[in-house]
Amino acid sequence: MKNESIEIITTGEELLSGVTQDSNFYWLAKEVFARGMKVNYQQCVGDSEKDIVSALELASNRSKYVLVTGGLGPTDDDLTRSAAASFFQEQLIFNHEIEKKIKNIFSRRKRKYSKLNQKQAFFPKGTQVIDNLLGTAPGFTIIKDATKYYFYPGVPKEFRSMVEKSFFLDLKSYNKKVTKKTFSKMLRVFGLSESEVAERIQKYASDNTYIGFRPYNYELHIRLISSGPTLSSAKKNNIIIEKKIKTALGHNLYSDNEKSLPNVVVELLLKKKKLLSTAESCTGGMLSSMITDVPGSSGCFHYGFVTYGNNAKEKVLGVTKSVLLKYGAVSPQCVRQMVVNSRKISSADIAIAVSGIAGPGGGSPSKPVGTVFIGVSFKDKTSVKKYFFPGSRDMFKLRTSLSCLDILRKILLLDETNS
Repeated sequence: MKNESIEIITTGEELLSGVTQDSNFYWLAKEVFARGMKVNYQQCVGDSEKDIVSALELASNRSKYVLVTGGLGPTDDDLTRSAAASFFQEQLIFNHEIEKKIKNIFSRRKRKYSKLNQKQAFFPKGTQVIDNLLGTAPGFTIIKDATKYYFYPGVPKEFRSMVEKSFFLDLKSYNKKVTKKTFSKMLRVFGLSESEVAERIQKYASDNTYIGFRPYNYELHIRLISSGPTLSSAKKNNIIIEKKIKTALGHNLYSDNEKSLPNVVVELLLKKKKLLSTAESCTGGMLSSMITDVPGSSGCFHYGFVTYGNNAKEKVLGVTKSVLLKYGAVSPQCVRQMVVNSRKISSADIAIAVSGIAGPGGGSPSKPVGTVFIGVSFKDKTSVKKYFFPGSRDMFKLRTSLSCLDILRKILLLDETNS
């Protein structure tokens, strides 16, 4: 319905050609969703005034809020402002004050101002300027036939900053006026497919609570949006469904507060006062990088070994030559020595090691590309398990690193339950 719909129109040939990913749409959809609403429509058009006008005409018939990104620069292919003027049937008016601001930006950056940049100071008559504190292209907004239109530059950091100070403020005001209140929460899952999760929890959706699924980097993000006559009733509805989902998914649900898997693992290590060491081969340091990206990880992570070649496995981790010759680097025997020895060297409480075949070459019938062994040593137990993660090299490294983190998480949780 028009009175609730949000639509984004992204412009640029670079988006349609696949040269540039449409990160503005992704970010907006995620942020709107987190605020208890959703983007209902998306259009992507090239640098054509006619196509932009057509997109605006379509959006005007179905959406209450329409956001347009891109095409506000100074060059000939920046056609959004002229398309807007054509659509609203208004003249482009030159704003001297805005030009002064643009000139000041150039001066502060010690760059020469070009007459081409005057184009960025023209706005359709009747529009309100949206200041751009990070760049030279201001945006603008206008209301027509109960629809509010927002025009932003396509540079992601500028777009995000301007949306926060314009559209999101309007959205907040709108939410206060509506009689129905919403409460939103995200749950994060690892180790189950979308279909497996849906099969277990879709039955809990109700007239009051929407359950949405978003696969992301081998995880599944579940968004619960509950509604009610008051915020407290919406929150109560949300909590009821959340409890049911937690029971259905068990330890596969790793976060109910939007924290990442590395964050959750680091917090568990710090809470239990355990030191971790990693020994990586095929992931090339990705696992240790994910851990050290978390603030405070120095309190639980002191050693990270990247032993990519066999000589490194021998010299640094003490993997025996006989094991490497007989079984190879991608074997449970090699990984067992990697994890046991790395724990000894580092005096860590818990150690994890990984060795596999990332591809595209190096595979064999018995060990195809995607084969990986992950070993963990904790307390008096050491275990090594074989996994198979087919896909591209990047996908393999990411999935393997995340799987290592999830293995650590579950071991630490089990230890917490038993202690």
